[in-house]
Amino acid sequence: MAHDYSFPQELRTLPIADRIAYFQQYTMAHPKLLIAAEKLKHAIDDPAFFSLIFLFGPTGVGKTTLLRRITQRLLASFQTEMELDKGFIPIANIEVATPEFSNFDWKDFYLRALGVLQDPCIQLPAYGRMTNLKLKTSLEAALKHRRLKVFCIDEAQNLSKVASGRKLRDQTDCIKSLANLTGVKFVLAGTYDLLILRNLSAQLCRRSLDIHFERYKVENEEDLKAFRGIVQTFQRHLPFEEEPDLLQYWDFCYERSFGCVGILKDWLSQALATALLEGAKTLTLSHLKSSAYSHEQCMIILNETRLGEKQLEFTPDSSALRIALGLESHHGSVTHSTSQTSNTKPRRSTTGNTKPQRRPVGGGENVG
Repeated sequence: MAHDYSFPQELRTLPIADRIAYFQQYTMAHPKLLIAAEKLKHAIDDPAFFSLIFLFGPTGVGKTTLLRRITQRLLASFQTEMELDKGFIPIANIEVATPEFSNFDWKDFYLRALGVLQDPCIQLPAYGRMTNLKLKTSLEAALKHRRLKVFCIDEAQNLSKVASGRKLRDQTDCIKSLANLTGVKFVLAGTYDLLILRNLSAQLCRRSLDIHFERYKVENEEDLKAFRGIVQTFQRHLPFEEEPDLLQYWDFCYERSFGCVGILKDWLSQALATALLEGAKTLTLSHLKSSAYSHEQCMIILNETRLGEKQLEFTPDSSALRIALGLESHHGSVTHSTSQTSNTKPRRSTTGNTKPQRRPVGGGENVG
């Protein structure tokens, strides 16, 4: 095929590690990413008080890439202010560690958060001995001092991993408290396991916003067209001597990536490394197959993805809400607060009146 390379041509003469690094660092602004990014941008810029923003989607859809793009945008927009105030940090990111024994470690979270905020005291041995309450207070002070606008928590579904008997509501209440006390917006990004933390209280419903970062679905014609375009764009950025023709294998690319661009890119990165180490001039179907997820792994990921999507597709009957509010009766008829007027005349009361009866002609019973 024609050599219409999209990568720097000097890459072909560089070491294999450099060529792999180039592709791993490459990102594209595909439609689903742009839609989610626009929603997140509006949520961050919106003066309305959304203290918590839930960003969820299937594993490997590109949530981390989205957070990276938002971070770059905010840093660029506040560049002048950051130069004038060296202590100003408009946005910070942290990846929540997977807890041991299914018990989320708040102390580890606070220490990691203080670390990304470059707290000068974080290296002191005394910090490790501080209680959770004192660490939380220190984090509140750091968020205010840095004048943070947004704090992003990646892999936030790990917040839901708590010991038995501990309420899930406590987890989100703690983050909400940080947001309320500091004025910082928190973005909680994670897989569909994050859904369990949504809508746990009336306050959380009022102060939070949901953003669904969706995958591409082959049954949708626009999604299919976009996915094929993504495959073609990736193939043009694979630094081979000969450009591979991945479009002829687009269905296999979809089969083992489920329409998730992050999974597709990681897969192609691994296939690229395999092919380059073999000395191959281009990427073949054999390289794709040897680097793809197994059928069993694919089914596990797909089942979890579909389960999460079904939770979001479920729409409860709106009549239940209207009945609870008194807007409708259980029979579906609309209720009225005022009584209806009737055109019929009211009947005269006959209480206390004698019943009409025929009297004898000529007088009563005493007539002689």
